[in-house]
Amino acid sequence: MGKTSILSALELGLTGRIAHLENKSSYRDFLTNFAAHSGSIELVAEHLPQYQGNGKGSLTFSPEVFESNPVLSSSYASFFSERCFLPQGVLGRLLEIYDEQSSNTNSRLTQFVKELLRLDPLDALAEGLSHAFNITRVRKIAPAYKQLEALLENYESQASRLQENIDSAFGAINTRLTRLNDMLSSLTGQPSKLEMGLSVITLRKQLADGQSDEKKLSEAVQNKSQVASLITRLTKLGEESADADIAEKERAEAQLSAEFESWFNGPGSQIGQAVTDLRPYNSELSTSDSDLATVMDEALHWCKSEISRCNRVLEQHTDSNEKLITAQGVVQRASTRIREINELLAAGAIDARTLANALAGIAPHVEANLCPVCSRDYSEVHTQPLTTHIAATIANLTSEAGRLQSLAAERAAENERLTIAQRDLVVAERGTLDSDSVLVWRQRLSTVTSINGRLAELQIESIKGRQIGTALANARREVSEIRKAIHSSATLLPEIQMIVERITKLPTTNFPTLQEGLREAEVIILNRISEIEARLTLRVSLASELDQYERELELHTNRKEQQQKVRSKSDVIKKTMREVGEVRDTAKLVAAAASGVRSGIVRDVFSGSLNTIWRDLFVRLAPSEQFIPQFQLPPHDDGKVEAVLETLHKSGLAGGAPGTMLSQGNLNTAALTLFLALNLSVPSQLPWLVLDDPVQSMDDLHVAQFAALLRTLSKGLGKQLIVAVHERALFDYLTLELSPAFAGDSLVTVEISRNFQGETIADPRFFEFEVDKAVVT
Repeated sequence: MGKTSILSALELGLTGRIAHLENKSSYRDFLTNFAAHSGSIELVAEHLPQYQGNGKGSLTFSPEVFESNPVLSSSYASFFSERCFLPQGVLGRLLEIYDEQSSNTNSRLTQFVKELLRLDPLDALAEGLSHAFNITRVRKIAPAYKQLEALLENYESQASRLQENIDSAFGAINTRLTRLNDMLSSLTGQPSKLEMGLSVITLRKQLADGQSDEKKLSEAVQNKSQVASLITRLTKLGEESADADIAEKERAEAQLSAEFESWFNGPGSQIGQAVTDLRPYNSELSTSDSDLATVMDEALHWCKSEISRCNRVLEQHTDSNEKLITAQGVVQRASTRIREINELLAAGAIDARTLANALAGIAPHVEANLCPVCSRDYSEVHTQPLTTHIAATIANLTSEAGRLQSLAAERAAENERLTIAQRDLVVAERGTLDSDSVLVWRQRLSTVTSINGRLAELQIESIKGRQIGTALANARREVSEIRKAIHSSATLLPEIQMIVERITKLPTTNFPTLQEGLREAEVIILNRISEIEARLTLRVSLASELDQYERELELHTNRKEQQQKVRSKSDVIKKTMREVGEVRDTAKLVAAAASGVRSGIVRDVFSGSLNTIWRDLFVRLAPSEQFIPQFQLPPHDDGKVEAVLETLHKSGLAGGAPGTMLSQGNLNTAALTLFLALNLSVPSQLPWLVLDDPVQSMDDLHVAQFAALLRTLSKGLGKQLIVAVHERALFDYLTLELSPAFAGDSLVTVEISRNFQGETIADPRFFEFEVDKAVVT
């Protein structure tokens, strides 16, 4: 690590974050060294007041974990990051950051100015009261006021609508009274004169006395139902002889019964036997003997699906058996070829290519016929030269190596073919059946196919049996109904005579037939029901009209009461809105006074203290610069504060922004002095100033002036300075300039370097004040 890493660790220990990197959320993932999995920081601040922090901070971090317990509390941590620590990366952008403008006058510099001048309370007061000048803003910030306006308008509209409803209800009451008089005249047969305020209770009692009509209607309806039932029963009996009809039906039933028994003992028995033969293979077949046609349809459907299933199983067995034979042949051929290749490889040279390369390396060292390995003369063994013998041996070994390589490739291919064939062999074995299973499936297929043929031949006979059975069931039902009718006719005549005499007051002998007597009784009952229903309908309508009259009268009274309540609420809202107007007038006076006080503070304080400190610091570091940076507060009629930066020539003429008027070195000087001015302009909360390489682009004169400024800050203002620099000469110079000057003053220097292993080495040195004995006191 280097100096910037140490200062970043210092900021992490104090605040728990690196402020100028917070918008880059990934920086925490790269805190650890590439050679370490995790890391930690422990920082101790001595003589720190308890309200500023806990005096000891810690931080544990890794790519997965970030746990911090900083030294400073949140408010002091923010002050340190903004006013006490100037990172190297921020120095070049400081003026750009502070000079950034925004449409809502909320730049970083403006925020600091407001904090310095304590304008937030006045801004909040003026901003909060500014809405009082415009009724539209009042509605936005005070929804209750808008609700009051809406309520007032709503109450006024309600009062108007209620008056219309009251007038409408009064007209409806008069119309209802007219209808009541007409209905009472029709019911009683006498003129009726009801007026507003009539006794509804008395009239309801009169209507209750007519409940006997309901009993009469119930009796008439019961008689009507009884007469209609007798007419229906009499009609069903008919005029023909029931005895003759039942005889014909019984003969037909006996004939159909004989036909069905003949069919059941013939084709029906064959169908039953075929289904019985099929049950060992399907025990879930129906067993109903009364509907053999349905059982046959179910059996045929099952036989068809079972035949298809047996054929699929046998076909699968045949295919798997063929694949098995093919795979066995491939396995046998591949195994044989692999054995042959292995024998050829075993007979060849173990490492022909390596030996050939070794001989090729020896060949250049052969002199005449003398072997370089054993120093023997080859001419004693053979007449041809030793080099010729070595060349021929190398050629033979190279040819043998090529042949062996080809055999190895062929063996790999045969091994792959053998593996595939063995896998196919396993799959084929799973799909084949043993001989017993094949015999069982073939027997099952043969049996089911035979039974299916038998059932198909009897399918037409099953349809015929179903038709005979249906006709037999219908004939039996008709015979049963006729027998019931004969039994009913014996009791029907007394009932008819009794009901006709009770209703018509005449005996049945006065009518040509029994049906005509019943028709006459039915007409009399219908007329009687119509008269009773008309009277009941009139009573119900009259009761309904009375209910409507009561509701309309109650509605008329309620509307009057509601109108009175609405008018009372409207008066209260009007009074409240008048009070709101008085409060708005007071708010306008207070807002105007707050704006005046704020403008006075800005004029008296800002242009004096801040610009004076910044000017003094900048001139001290850059005495030859003609353009001096400063703050400017453009005047606003609305009293808003928006701080901007400009330059001022020593002659008093205004210049442009610092970025357009100053060199790069003086821009850095302006940024550095701006940071120090902002630190010195506010009450000191922390005694520290941490600067990371603040002398960027400074010449020797600027460096000398900056060293003197640091000495003033340290010795005169009691600031604890931490300064990081790159150049060794500057390091030694600042060590000399900031050396202890009085008792209790101290200086610590740390030189960071790397050893041969690349590890960081920190070499601290401590300087305390010592009295110069060479000076005579």
